[in-house]
Amino acid sequence: MNPLARLAVAFGCAVLLFAAPAAAQSTTGTVLDISGGVIPAASVTAVTKDGKSVTVQGDADGNFDTGVAAARVRVSSEGFEDADIVVTGPGPISVILRPVNFADSVVVTATRGAERLPTAASATVITSAELSNMAAGSLDDALRSTPGFTLFRRSSSRVANPTTQGVTLRGVSGSGASRTLVLADGVPLNDPFGSWVYWNRIPMAAVDRVEVVRGATGDLYGAGALGGVVQLLTVQPIRTRARATVDGGSHDTFRGSLFAAAERNGWAASGAYEGVRTDGAFVIGSEVRGAVDRKADSDYQTGFFTGSRHTDAWHVTLRGAGYTEERGNGTPVQVNTTDWKQLSAVVGGVVGGGVLDLQFAGSNQDYYQTFSFVAAGRATERLTFAQTIDTKHGMGNAQWTRPIGRATVILGGDYRRTHSVQDELRYALVSGVNTASGPFKSGGTERVTAGYARASINATDALTFEIGGRGDAWNSEPEDTTQPTKSVSFFSPRGAVAWRRGRFQAQASAYHAYRTPTLNELHRRFAAGTAVTNANPLLEPETLTGVEGGALVQFNRVSVRATAFVNNLEDAIANVTLSQTPTQIIRQRANSDSIRATGVEIELDTRLTQSLSFNGQVVLTSSHFRGSKATPAIADKDVPQVPVWQGGFGLTWAEPRWLTAATQVRFSGEQFDDDLNTAAFVLGSYVVWDANVTRAITRGLNAFVAIENITDEEFDTARTPIRSIGWPRTIRVGARVSWQ
Repeated sequence: MNPLARLAVAFGCAVLLFAAPAAAQSTTGTVLDISGGVIPAASVTAVTKDGKSVTVQGDADGNFDTGVAAARVRVSSEGFEDADIVVTGPGPISVILRPVNFADSVVVTATRGAERLPTAASATVITSAELSNMAAGSLDDALRSTPGFTLFRRSSSRVANPTTQGVTLRGVSGSGASRTLVLADGVPLNDPFGSWVYWNRIPMAAVDRVEVVRGATGDLYGAGALGGVVQLLTVQPIRTRARATVDGGSHDTFRGSLFAAAERNGWAASGAYEGVRTDGAFVIGSEVRGAVDRKADSDYQTGFFTGSRHTDAWHVTLRGAGYTEERGNGTPVQVNTTDWKQLSAVVGGVVGGGVLDLQFAGSNQDYYQTFSFVAAGRATERLTFAQTIDTKHGMGNAQWTRPIGRATVILGGDYRRTHSVQDELRYALVSGVNTASGPFKSGGTERVTAGYARASINATDALTFEIGGRGDAWNSEPEDTTQPTKSVSFFSPRGAVAWRRGRFQAQASAYHAYRTPTLNELHRRFAAGTAVTNANPLLEPETLTGVEGGALVQFNRVSVRATAFVNNLEDAIANVTLSQTPTQIIRQRANSDSIRATGVEIELDTRLTQSLSFNGQVVLTSSHFRGSKATPAIADKDVPQVPVWQGGFGLTWAEPRWLTAATQVRFSGEQFDDDLNTAAFVLGSYVVWDANVTRAITRGLNAFVAIENITDEEFDTARTPIRSIGWPRTIRVGARVSWQ
């Protein structure tokens, strides 16, 4: 072949080579949540240009390979909204899944079980990814973004005395005791003696999600759930994984939080630890601060270890947990410490065509606190009394859940026993020397026995009914035999209906529930500033009757929900003022006549774009004392610690390949810090603005910067009548590591 022919053949081959279609490339990618963490085992459906579809499952690192050249992919995972992505190039793609909004959330807590059943209840779910995008440095501060969530005092748990950390939902307040039950994997976090909450007991690295159910759920949970239920659900050890957070910043604050789990052949183990130290912040307003005032500091360590065994028919889980903390409460003399240990077990399996779960827990806690008198001008202080409280608590629960046709039936029983002994040393000036007397013993033993049942009936595909009730027998025996023994039985019914069709949903419920006084309210006094609040061993249970109704509408990327409620709390336990002088205020816990709380919650959630989302909520509440027979001085007064309006909003831009930026704003109107609504005890309105920015460094490693209270607003948290203030501006820098 001559050279010209060879050249012609080579040219022809080259033309054919370049003209031939390129081999189709498989579409690959990674599935991430809005914090940049990987989502393992997501379902990925790839659709090619000619309409063929292939479904594959992602691996443990969130990666997927469809095996085809896709024109678009649809990705789904439980608890997240589906994402549709148009594939525009051959390279790997990143798919960001957002948590489902409140319209599609189905919660475990509302049905007190492992099954995620639809329920006619107002609920909010905050996932661990959403918590990671909040600048809040503690869980209670993060929960202030949920509708109507308040604590007895506005203070962050990082600087507040734990006894002020009772939860209020829907305007049901009157004293520092929590009228909302707080759980961790089904076990109460409420202190068994006083019902306050230690928000730090569960390491943040171990939290999978937080569920907030608003409205009385006494038919399932009993006397602690007048306002609703908050539950922390931890990461389950269904596969080997680990994650950790380390951060530090303003006020010499340092936190380390870690979680690890492993699973093999039905055996699993997990463990978590968190340690925090901070120099804290001043809690007294700058205009009244004196020589005795110090920053309120705190140090704590907490952790748990879990071992479990699972088969197709049954499971058993054992957990040991511990918590210790030391706090300075703003002066040299005022301190408190807590040492808590707990063992718990869950055993469950298939019995009688349903699922039977048995849960047991036992704990021991030592609590110590001091109180002082601060002289005018805040130049000196002296110790007035000190309390040591030893509490032993045990509980058991049995619950059987079974679907029967269109109905799901829940049957269960509870038993709880708490024994607390308080030793109080009292100090007085004797010949110029602060001399102790005592110890003076108080406390008692509380027992609760209960049985409950609920049926959830799917009458049609659109209509669901719920009906339930619980009977409780409560007995409280004082340590001091001269005080009366309290014993009462009561029944707590609840009925609800929910209707859903297409974009619309409506629900309504009515309930009757009780709350028994805590051992703390019956037997322990406390002091705050010049105010001393005495115990009352004659207290009777509170009784709540309420109704609520709401509607939810979805418009493409927008969801709106509005819920109205009316609650009437008879024999409400309140801190009632007995006498008041410029130097001392005496109050006592007492059964007031009633509290009427009415209000409306409005929530909005919208996906503006695939990367940008907005959420907001506002709550309007009217909560007043009614009647004049038992406590005439407070008739028609506002209930302390309940603002007329409160709310917040957040904006999140999530593009984990670059960064995730989120900002939150929360606000609240004026509220009173006393039952008489005295002008000197008004807490002013406030607005607090936070922001958080996260950037992926490499797979599984994210760096973040969080700024709390950007404007450094010095907002009121309490009046005693000395003004206490909230957490100041704080900048934290840290890193999160995750291995799935």
